[in-house]
Amino acid sequence: MNMIKKLPFLFAIIFLLNVVCSSFVAANEPEKLNILSLGDSITFGYGLEEPTKNAYPYLIANGASEVENISFPGWTSTELLAEITKEDSTSKLQQADVITLYIGANDLMKAVGLKEILHSQQPVMLTEEIQVQVGLATQALAENLTETITHIRTNTNAPIFLYSLYNPFAANTQDAFAGSLHMMGEQITSIVNNQVISQAASLPGIYYLDAYSAFAGKQAAYVIPKDIHPTVAGHQSLAKIATNKLVELQPKELIIEPTLSTETETTEPVVVSIGEIADVLELKWLPGEKSTVDFANVGNDISENKFEVSENGKYTIYVKTSNGEAVTTIEITNIKSVPDKEEEPVVEEPPTEQPEEENKPTTPVVKPEPVEPTPEKVSQEEQEQINPEETPKVEKPAKPIVKSGHALPNTATSMYSFLITGLCLIVVGSGVFMIQWKRKTKISTTH
Repeated sequence: MNMIKKLPFLFAIIFLLNVVCSSFVAANEPEKLNILSLGDSITFGYGLEEPTKNAYPYLIANGASEVENISFPGWTSTELLAEITKEDSTSKLQQADVITLYIGANDLMKAVGLKEILHSQQPVMLTEEIQVQVGLATQALAENLTETITHIRTNTNAPIFLYSLYNPFAANTQDAFAGSLHMMGEQITSIVNNQVISQAASLPGIYYLDAYSAFAGKQAAYVIPKDIHPTVAGHQSLAKIATNKLVELQPKELIIEPTLSTETETTEPVVVSIGEIADVLELKWLPGEKSTVDFANVGNDISENKFEVSENGKYTIYVKTSNGEAVTTIEITNIKSVPDKEEEPVVEEPPTEQPEEENKPTTPVVKPEPVEPTPEKVSQEEQEQINPEETPKVEKPAKPIVKSGHALPNTATSMYSFLITGLCLIVVGSGVFMIQWKRKTKISTTH
């Protein structure tokens, strides 16, 4: 019976422990980044043994991310645009924290007929006909890229990492064919990266990832031999570019470092200087301890990273940058008030004797008419003249002494008497209740 009564209490303890432990685990579990990668065979990981493990989308942020990969070998910018407008891809766009985009290589390879060039093994030059085809492909890529970014932006504001195209062909002075491929690659990638990719990356929220520079001079290590696709090392390089950009975009903790012009006692105002802060949009101060909300529409602007205060107290400094906002509060206690100048005592000069005529009052003195004293008054006056010491003097009443300050109010009440009386009534009532309860229990057990 006692065990049954204790079950609700045990269930409550187990429930609380479960809530606390689950919260602890959730708090310590790192939150993963949702990455959506869009592209062609390079994004797909073509040529790798384990594409879902070694392709660059899965290596970003050291693999601590959830990856959705919308890519396929051979896709051009037209085919990628058609794929991301599907309903399934739209939902993935809306869930993405970061979007990577590598597209355009197949558009250009088809324009120059790279497959036929590689098969012929003959040195190639950018003829007028090839240049026209490259121009048309570049224009189509620009249009498709604009539509792709527009569609992405209608579904998410996540940052877009837009890769430039790299030249897969290494410089080679020994082999004429390999050397011509390198020159053609340099010309085409230069046109596309400058006229299309970098222009698209100038829009807000789009970041240019320089794959071209990462691969330049390293094709032997970063490109599969006799191929155009990256090796594992090449994919690691592409992932590193994206990871560095992620780190760069992480909001940095704003640190405000104020210093005082002096920390010793002074009667002069104290100048508060603030250390250099990058990308400052607003810098203000207010007296008192404030939060960022208090600076929404008010605050004293700080110019040249310093301001002046003339009174002790707490002061709050507010800064807003492109990465966020922060406040810090300082307390100044070393300003000493200037004491009032003490008045010099006035030394009275001893009075100089003046002629009797000058001491006479300027206004006429009206003398009272002589009144004949009564015998009693005369005798009293005479007596005082005869023996003035024996005459009792009448003392004047002393002036009441008024003390400065506030008098304590008469706060004596009977509150404590009421509390004690109430406590006694509670004790007596509880005792009566217990006696009645025991009597009823005894009666019920006897019956």
